[in-house]
Amino acid sequence: MPYNFSDYLSASALIASVASVFYAKKQSDLSKITLQNSYINNLSDKHNKYLSALIQINKKHKEEILQLSEEAGSALRDIIDLFDLYDTRPRVRYLRHLVHEASEMIHYAFKGQLGWQTGVNISHQLYGMAHLEDELNPRRKYFEQDAFSNIFERMYHKNPNERLQFKLLQDKHFCSLVKEIQERIDCSKKAELLIKTQCILSTFNELLTGVKSKTNESVRYLSELIEENELEHFPLDESPKLYERLQYTKTKLDILGELYIPKIDEDSADKYYNYVSLSIYICAVLYSIASFHSWGWRYDYGSL
Repeated sequence: MPYNFSDYLSASALIASVASVFYAKKQSDLSKITLQNSYINNLSDKHNKYLSALIQINKKHKEEILQLSEEAGSALRDIIDLFDLYDTRPRVRYLRHLVHEASEMIHYAFKGQLGWQTGVNISHQLYGMAHLEDELNPRRKYFEQDAFSNIFERMYHKNPNERLQFKLLQDKHFCSLVKEIQERIDCSKKAELLIKTQCILSTFNELLTGVKSKTNESVRYLSELIEENELEHFPLDESPKLYERLQYTKTKLDILGELYIPKIDEDSADKYYNYVSLSIYICAVLYSIASFHSWGWRYDYGSL
């Protein structure tokens, strides 16, 4: 079929129209990319002060927290070794192993929430374990001796808000650990045990007091910084990794500033009926601080 000039003109117009649409779309896409890149650059520029603050806080506390966590680990080893000196019925499993396992289980019960919970809340709940013998109620076998950390992790991910220490107090294995420790310790020497424990803690307590004054200041600074951002055009949650690290660092410093070990009154050390659970609580606090750099079940938050 022959084509006349009009047909060629129509075809040319169609091609030009398609090319025009394609060009317009191309320009629109380039404009969007340019706008997006501009926004990302502005976002990065505005959030740079928060990144600088995070780096500054990490550097400020790095060495002192490392020293504190190492001293916590050293004090923990010395305290649990004490228990073998007061063991009235030595068995295949040393008493120190039972105390270490019980304190470790308490730490893992709180490990997940150590990454985001408030310091006051964690401190209050954890201190409740200093009277755990009043709450023991063995009903089920939740945790195995060699796999409890994995079980705690699964439970936490199933419900991060659950207070797993309550399951611990109902766990037959944990309850049997505490009961055996109580039965094997020479209770006539409990005052001596507590006083020696306090002597071991002297260096740790000094370091903790010094660290707390500085961490509390940093928590206030980070809280004010995050609060100020709420009034800015570029919210921090648009830089999710940076925001998570800021919150995680603030949380850890806040909790560290609230954890404490009560001072033993030497004149009435023989009156502490809860000397076993108090000792286990002390060891759990030391275990947690020695494990400071792995609080929470995620490990991508940052160096602090």
